[in-house]
Amino acid sequence: MAKKNSLLIPSLIGLGVLSVALSLLVSNFTEKQKVSIRPLARVDLNMGTVFVLRKNMTQKENLTRTASLYPLDSVETGPDGDATMTFDSAYRIRVQENSLITLDEEYGRQVILIKRGDVQMETAGRDGSVMISRDGVRWTANDYETNYRKQAASGNLPDMAPSTEGFSGSRSASEGLTSEFIQETLRTHRNSFFKCYTQLLQKTPGVVGQASVGFTIERSGKVSNPTVTNSTISDVSFKKCLTEAIRRVDFKSFSGDPISTVFPLKFE
Repeated sequence: MAKKNSLLIPSLIGLGVLSVALSLLVSNFTEKQKVSIRPLARVDLNMGTVFVLRKNMTQKENLTRTASLYPLDSVETGPDGDATMTFDSAYRIRVQENSLITLDEEYGRQVILIKRGDVQMETAGRDGSVMISRDGVRWTANDYETNYRKQAASGNLPDMAPSTEGFSGSRSASEGLTSEFIQETLRTHRNSFFKCYTQLLQKTPGVVGQASVGFTIERSGKVSNPTVTNSTISDVSFKKCLTEAIRRVDFKSFSGDPISTVFPLKFE
Protein backbone atom coordinates (compact mmCIF):
# COMPACT_ATOMS: atom_id res chain seq x y z
CA MET A 1 0.00 0.00 0.00
CA ALA A 2 2.80 2.39 0.90
CA LYS A 3 4.51 1.48 -2.35
CA LYS A 4 1.37 2.37 -4.35
CA ASN A 5 1.11 5.75 -2.59
CA SER A 6 4.76 6.44 -3.29
CA LEU A 7 4.09 5.89 -6.99
CA LEU A 8 0.80 7.82 -7.02
CA ILE A 9 2.22 11.06 -5.63
CA PRO A 10 4.93 11.50 -8.30
CA SER A 11 2.32 10.66 -10.96
CA LEU A 12 -0.03 13.37 -9.70
CA ILE A 13 2.83 15.85 -9.57
CA GLY A 14 3.77 14.91 -13.13
CA LEU A 15 0.21 15.36 -14.33
CA GLY A 16 0.05 18.75 -12.62
CA VAL A 17 3.26 19.92 -14.26
CA LEU A 18 2.02 18.66 -17.65
CA SER A 19 -1.30 20.46 -17.18
CA VAL A 20 0.43 23.75 -16.36
CA ALA A 21 2.75 23.35 -19.34
CA LEU A 22 -0.17 22.71 -21.68
CA SER A 23 -2.02 25.75 -20.30
CA LEU A 24 1.01 27.97 -20.89
CA LEU A 25 1.44 26.56 -24.40
CA VAL A 26 -2.21 27.20 -25.32
CA SER A 27 -2.08 30.67 -23.78
CA ASN A 28 1.13 31.53 -25.66
CA PHE A 29 -0.33 30.25 -28.96
CA THR A 30 -3.52 32.28 -28.45
CA GLU A 31 -1.55 35.44 -27.73
CA LYS A 32 0.55 34.89 -30.85
CA GLN A 33 -2.64 34.52 -32.88
CA LYS A 34 -3.94 37.80 -31.51
CA VAL A 35 -0.71 39.59 -32.36
CA SER A 36 -0.72 38.17 -35.91
CA ILE A 37 -4.11 39.70 -36.74
CA ARG A 38 -3.33 42.76 -38.82
CA PRO A 39 -5.70 45.64 -39.50
CA LEU A 40 -7.53 45.51 -42.83
CA ALA A 41 -7.97 49.28 -43.15
CA ARG A 42 -7.87 52.61 -41.36
CA VAL A 43 -10.97 54.74 -40.88
CA ASP A 44 -10.76 58.53 -40.52
CA LEU A 45 -13.50 60.85 -39.32
CA ASN A 46 -14.47 63.52 -41.84
CA MET A 47 -17.40 65.07 -40.04
CA GLY A 48 -20.42 64.38 -37.84
CA THR A 49 -21.12 61.30 -35.72
CA VAL A 50 -19.36 58.04 -36.60
CA PHE A 51 -19.07 54.82 -34.59
CA VAL A 52 -16.76 51.81 -34.85
CA LEU A 53 -18.44 48.57 -33.74
CA ARG A 54 -16.31 45.63 -32.68
CA LYS A 55 -16.80 42.08 -31.38
CA ASN A 56 -19.88 41.30 -33.47
CA MET A 57 -21.25 44.80 -32.88
CA THR A 58 -21.39 44.38 -29.09
CA GLN A 59 -18.67 46.99 -28.46
CA LYS A 60 -19.42 50.49 -29.79
CA GLU A 61 -16.73 53.19 -29.95
CA ASN A 62 -17.22 56.83 -30.88
CA LEU A 63 -14.75 57.70 -33.65
CA THR A 64 -13.06 60.97 -32.74
CA ARG A 65 -10.21 60.97 -35.23
CA THR A 66 -8.86 57.72 -36.65
CA ALA A 67 -8.97 54.00 -35.86
CA SER A 68 -7.76 50.68 -37.26
CA LEU A 69 -10.34 48.23 -38.62
CA TYR A 70 -9.97 44.47 -38.15
CA PRO A 71 -11.96 41.53 -39.58
CA LEU A 72 -15.70 41.81 -38.77
CA ASP A 73 -15.38 45.38 -37.46
CA SER A 74 -18.20 47.68 -38.57
CA VAL A 75 -18.53 51.41 -39.24
CA GLU A 76 -21.80 53.22 -38.58
CA THR A 77 -22.45 56.84 -39.59
CA GLY A 78 -25.18 59.12 -38.26
CA PRO A 79 -27.39 61.50 -40.29
CA ASP A 80 -24.50 63.98 -40.38
CA GLY A 81 -21.71 61.39 -40.31
CA ASP A 82 -19.00 60.92 -42.90
CA ALA A 83 -15.83 58.80 -42.75
CA THR A 84 -13.13 57.53 -45.12
CA MET A 85 -11.56 54.06 -45.11
CA THR A 86 -7.99 53.75 -46.42
CA PHE A 87 -6.58 50.37 -47.53
CA ASP A 88 -2.99 49.20 -48.07
CA SER A 89 -3.86 48.66 -51.75
CA ALA A 90 -4.29 52.48 -52.06
CA TYR A 91 -8.09 52.41 -52.16
CA ARG A 92 -9.86 55.22 -50.31
CA ILE A 93 -13.58 54.58 -49.84
CA ARG A 94 -15.95 57.00 -48.15
CA VAL A 95 -18.77 55.78 -45.91
CA GLN A 96 -21.73 58.08 -46.47
CA GLU A 97 -24.27 59.34 -43.94
CA ASN A 98 -26.79 56.94 -42.35
CA SER A 99 -24.71 53.93 -43.35
CA LEU A 100 -23.66 50.69 -41.68
CA ILE A 101 -20.91 48.56 -43.23
CA THR A 102 -18.90 45.57 -42.02
CA LEU A 103 -15.35 44.81 -43.11
CA ASP A 104 -14.13 41.27 -43.69
CA GLU A 105 -11.34 39.43 -45.51
CA GLU A 106 -11.66 36.62 -48.02
CA TYR A 107 -8.83 34.96 -49.97
CA GLY A 108 -6.54 37.90 -49.28
CA ARG A 109 -9.08 40.49 -50.46
CA GLN A 110 -10.93 42.98 -48.27
CA VAL A 111 -14.72 42.77 -48.49
CA ILE A 112 -17.05 45.66 -47.58
CA LEU A 113 -20.50 44.39 -46.66
CA ILE A 114 -23.08 47.18 -47.06
CA LYS A 115 -25.89 46.63 -44.59
CA ARG A 116 -27.37 50.12 -44.78
CA GLY A 117 -26.66 53.29 -46.73
CA ASP A 118 -23.86 53.47 -49.29
CA VAL A 119 -20.13 53.94 -49.89
CA GLN A 120 -18.25 55.91 -52.52
CA MET A 121 -14.81 55.30 -53.99
CA GLU A 122 -12.62 58.39 -53.63
CA THR A 123 -9.32 56.91 -54.87
CA ALA A 124 -8.86 53.72 -56.89
CA GLY A 125 -6.20 51.23 -55.89
CA ARG A 126 -5.10 47.80 -57.05
CA ASP A 127 -8.09 46.44 -58.94
CA GLY A 128 -9.72 43.39 -57.37
CA SER A 129 -8.12 43.88 -53.96
CA VAL A 130 -11.29 45.39 -52.45
CA MET A 131 -14.74 43.92 -53.01
CA ILE A 132 -18.12 45.47 -52.21
CA SER A 133 -21.11 43.29 -51.36
CA ARG A 134 -24.63 44.69 -51.54
CA ASP A 135 -28.00 42.90 -51.61
CA GLY A 136 -26.25 39.56 -52.07
CA VAL A 137 -24.29 40.72 -55.13
CA ARG A 138 -20.50 41.15 -54.96
CA TRP A 139 -18.61 43.69 -57.07
CA THR A 140 -15.05 44.88 -57.34
CA ALA A 141 -14.79 48.41 -55.94
CA ASN A 142 -14.21 49.76 -59.45
CA ASP A 143 -17.24 48.00 -60.94
CA TYR A 144 -19.45 49.06 -58.05
CA GLU A 145 -18.51 52.71 -58.56
CA THR A 146 -18.73 52.78 -62.35
CA ASN A 147 -21.80 50.60 -62.79
CA TYR A 148 -24.09 50.13 -59.78
CA ARG A 149 -23.73 53.52 -58.08
CA LYS A 150 -23.97 55.61 -61.24
CA GLN A 151 -27.08 53.77 -62.39
CA ALA A 152 -28.76 53.82 -58.98
CA ALA A 153 -28.05 57.48 -58.29
CA SER A 154 -28.65 58.95 -61.73
CA GLY A 155 -32.15 60.21 -60.91
CA ASN A 156 -31.54 61.42 -57.38
CA LEU A 157 -28.85 64.06 -57.65
CA PRO A 158 -28.96 67.84 -58.04
CA ASP A 159 -28.60 69.24 -61.51
CA MET A 160 -25.00 70.30 -62.05
CA ALA A 161 -23.84 72.66 -64.75
CA PRO A 162 -20.05 72.36 -64.93
CA SER A 163 -18.26 74.96 -66.98
CA THR A 164 -14.75 76.17 -67.67
CA GLU A 165 -15.45 79.69 -66.51
CA GLY A 166 -12.37 80.92 -64.67
CA PHE A 167 -10.26 78.07 -66.03
CA SER A 168 -6.57 78.86 -66.22
CA GLY A 169 -3.44 76.81 -66.73
CA SER A 170 -2.43 74.27 -69.32
CA ARG A 171 -5.12 72.39 -71.20
CA SER A 172 -2.68 69.93 -72.73
CA ALA A 173 -3.20 66.35 -71.58
CA SER A 174 0.58 65.86 -71.52
CA GLU A 175 1.27 68.96 -69.41
CA GLY A 176 -1.87 69.46 -67.35
CA LEU A 177 -5.49 68.37 -66.98
CA THR A 178 -8.12 69.02 -69.62
CA SER A 179 -11.31 70.79 -68.59
CA GLU A 180 -13.23 67.68 -69.69
CA PHE A 181 -11.22 65.50 -67.30
CA ILE A 182 -11.78 67.94 -64.44
CA GLN A 183 -15.52 68.03 -65.08
CA GLU A 184 -15.77 64.24 -65.30
CA THR A 185 -13.82 63.80 -62.06
CA LEU A 186 -16.12 66.24 -60.29
CA ARG A 187 -19.18 64.45 -61.64
CA THR A 188 -18.03 61.24 -59.95
CA HIS A 189 -18.32 63.13 -56.64
CA ARG A 190 -21.89 64.29 -57.21
CA ASN A 191 -23.07 62.45 -54.10
CA SER A 192 -20.82 64.63 -51.93
CA PHE A 193 -22.58 67.78 -53.16
CA PHE A 194 -25.95 66.06 -52.86
CA LYS A 195 -25.20 65.32 -49.22
CA CYS A 196 -24.68 69.04 -48.56
CA TYR A 197 -28.00 69.79 -50.23
CA THR A 198 -29.94 67.13 -48.30
CA GLN A 199 -28.58 68.49 -45.03
CA LEU A 200 -29.72 71.95 -46.09
CA LEU A 201 -33.19 70.64 -46.95
CA GLN A 202 -33.53 69.20 -43.45
CA LYS A 203 -33.13 72.72 -42.06
CA THR A 204 -34.86 74.64 -44.86
CA PRO A 205 -37.33 72.42 -46.75
CA GLY A 206 -37.94 73.35 -50.36
CA VAL A 207 -34.91 75.63 -50.76
CA VAL A 208 -33.43 75.84 -54.28
CA GLY A 209 -30.56 77.83 -55.72
CA GLN A 210 -27.15 77.92 -57.33
CA ALA A 211 -23.58 78.03 -56.09
CA SER A 212 -20.16 78.29 -57.73
CA VAL A 213 -17.11 76.77 -56.06
CA GLY A 214 -13.64 77.98 -57.02
CA PHE A 215 -10.47 76.03 -56.25
CA THR A 216 -6.92 75.29 -57.37
CA ILE A 217 -5.62 71.88 -58.44
CA GLU A 218 -1.98 71.49 -57.42
CA ARG A 219 0.52 69.43 -59.43
CA SER A 220 0.07 66.56 -56.97
CA GLY A 221 -3.62 66.39 -57.87
CA LYS A 222 -4.69 67.72 -54.48
CA VAL A 223 -7.18 70.58 -54.19
CA SER A 224 -6.22 73.80 -52.43
CA ASN A 225 -8.02 77.04 -51.55
CA PRO A 226 -11.61 75.87 -52.14
CA THR A 227 -14.13 78.67 -51.70
CA VAL A 228 -17.71 79.44 -52.65
CA THR A 229 -17.27 82.32 -55.08
CA ASN A 230 -20.97 82.94 -55.65
CA SER A 231 -24.16 81.51 -54.18
CA THR A 232 -27.87 82.32 -54.07
CA ILE A 233 -28.07 80.16 -50.93
CA SER A 234 -26.75 82.05 -47.93
CA ASP A 235 -26.59 79.19 -45.40
CA VAL A 236 -23.06 79.18 -43.90
CA SER A 237 -23.03 75.43 -43.08
CA PHE A 238 -24.09 74.62 -46.63
CA LYS A 239 -21.22 76.65 -48.09
CA LYS A 240 -18.73 75.06 -45.69
CA CYS A 241 -19.98 71.60 -46.65
CA LEU A 242 -19.46 72.38 -50.36
CA THR A 243 -15.89 73.56 -49.84
CA GLU A 244 -15.06 70.47 -47.76
CA ALA A 245 -16.56 68.23 -50.47
CA ILE A 246 -14.36 69.88 -53.10
CA ARG A 247 -11.30 69.63 -50.85
CA ARG A 248 -11.69 65.82 -50.66
CA VAL A 249 -11.63 65.40 -54.46
CA ASP A 250 -8.38 63.87 -55.74
CA PHE A 251 -7.25 64.49 -59.31
CA LYS A 252 -4.31 62.75 -60.94
CA SER A 253 -0.87 64.35 -60.68
CA PHE A 254 0.40 66.33 -63.66
CA SER A 255 3.22 68.59 -64.83
CA GLY A 256 2.87 72.25 -65.66
CA ASP A 257 1.32 75.07 -63.66
CA PRO A 258 -1.36 74.59 -60.99
CA ILE A 259 -4.88 74.92 -62.41
CA SER A 260 -7.49 77.34 -61.04
CA THR A 261 -11.10 76.80 -62.02
CA VAL A 262 -14.72 77.45 -61.02
CA PHE A 263 -17.39 74.75 -60.81
CA PRO A 264 -21.04 75.93 -60.91
CA LEU A 265 -23.77 73.85 -59.23
CA LYS A 266 -27.54 74.10 -59.42
CA PHE A 267 -29.69 72.63 -56.64
CA GLU A 268 -33.42 72.13 -57.18
